[in-house]
Amino acid sequence: MQSLRKKGFIISFLLPAIVMFLLIYVYPLANIFFTSFSKWDYKNLNSPELLGWTHLFDNYIKLFTNDYFFNTALFNSLKWVALVLLIQIPFSLLVALVLSQKPRGWVLARNAFIIPNIISSAAIGLIFVNLYDPARGLVTEVIRKFNSDVNLNILADTSASFWGVTFAFILFGGVNSLLIMTQRFSISNDIYEAAKIDGANVLQSEIHITLPLLRPMIGTVAILATNYSLLLFNEIELMTKGGPDNSTYSLSYYIYQTAMGSTKLNFALANTAGVIQFILGILLVVFISRIFRANESY
Repeated sequence: MQSLRKKGFIISFLLPAIVMFLLIYVYPLANIFFTSFSKWDYKNLNSPELLGWTHLFDNYIKLFTNDYFFNTALFNSLKWVALVLLIQIPFSLLVALVLSQKPRGWVLARNAFIIPNIISSAAIGLIFVNLYDPARGLVTEVIRKFNSDVNLNILADTSASFWGVTFAFILFGGVNSLLIMTQRFSISNDIYEAAKIDGANVLQSEIHITLPLLRPMIGTVAILATNYSLLLFNEIELMTKGGPDNSTYSLSYYIYQTAMGSTKLNFALANTAGVIQFILGILLVVFISRIFRANESY
């Protein structure tokens, strides 16, 4: 009897959270999956029409074979994911390892490095719009110092705009470094003392002790960072609006334009892209978790 009362007490506390989770997350997600197999646009706004069995996957086929914008957005998003793994994560790890040695001024450096992550991505986007301004931007002025004949508008150049958006977020890994540093400080100093007695120097200790013990946290940080890059939207909306010539489209921006763009309003196609983005995110989480074994503790 006491056990039943205890279970009932626990369920009474969990039930509101479960109901909210079902309403806010599960129902919209199920709706997105359902409508991705339907015809739903401005012509039948209130009544999505389920496609017949012979045409059930038409939306998915159309995206991959007949939609230049989607393919560009998918390719760009995958490139941003790769760049985050190759640049942001190693850079954040390097900063964390250096600051964890507590050199002079390390607290000030840590706080300065975290500032860009405190500022909203919208504000960061506006800052970089001004930095890239072709008339008075700091970046363009620096470029002109080396070549006065250059007349470059970074955000209006198809070959430079992608990298302009990339550098607006790629090095801002303050939160990543903070999480890694927290894990680093939790490692017992006795391990390093033992290694020092055995003749290991600082570099050898970092490579053979710190990095293996930080592996789960690095994996967790990589999951968070790659999902941010996969969902990239604010910087694109504020800096380029997907241009020039659609060169900076991301999956999130494609979904927004397809669903809310004044000339499209194709909700079924947008939800189909959303399903693909969701599946891609799940695959990235599984892949990174397996590589770093992020679910294991040291």
